[in-house]
Amino acid sequence: MKKRTFSMLVSVGVALILLFTGLFWKFDIKAFASDVSSKDIVVNNEYTIPDSFDWCTYYVVVATNNTGKDICISADFVALDNNGNVVSKVNDYTEAVRKDQQFILYGQFLNTEIKKAVKYQYVFNVSETDNCTYNSVDLDTSKIGGCIEVSATNYSSKDIQGVGVRTVFLKNGRPVAFDTVNIADVGYVFHGGSTNSQVIGYNAGTYDDYIMTYTSAGNGELIDF
Repeated sequence: MKKRTFSMLVSVGVALILLFTGLFWKFDIKAFASDVSSKDIVVNNEYTIPDSFDWCTYYVVVATNNTGKDICISADFVALDNNGNVVSKVNDYTEAVRKDQQFILYGQFLNTEIKKAVKYQYVFNVSETDNCTYNSVDLDTSKIGGCIEVSATNYSSKDIQGVGVRTVFLKNGRPVAFDTVNIADVGYVFHGGSTNSQVIGYNAGTYDDYIMTYTSAGNGELIDF
């Protein structure tokens, strides 16, 4: 009986030690956590944009990274009905947004799933990153008929993940279309020293202005600027 009691006391003691150790490590981790916050993401504009095929609707957020850090950021978008019920949920993500950079995140909702939707909401999830290669990339645009040719050059000596270009097309200040492309050489690989291009806005219709942003992330290697 005494041995069993002693064993139980030892077990309880070990459990308490593990509990307090866990609490200690939790507070220790928090003390060293990144100080970036979604509160420092400034939303510049929000647009609801149906596509030209009546297949989907884009909910587009144009925002600026005012965290003072390079970040990776994702957004959970939901479409809600009159009763506040979620009728559809989607996610978008960009791996690297430079500090002070404007960027676009969007939710792409199938029209068949959002027939009862009356509003959209989203939540940002932000963390610091050291994988931003925005400064190693240059972007040029030129009009081709009703479209825009976007050319990107990777001025570093390292391969990166490509350049993600997102564009809201406007007419009289109102959104009329949204388009996105990735500029790379093969798949999502954009070789060091390479220049490549894509054309966007095939189905934009008539517009007189546009908002274009781009992001660029590395392959986990240090980039030569």
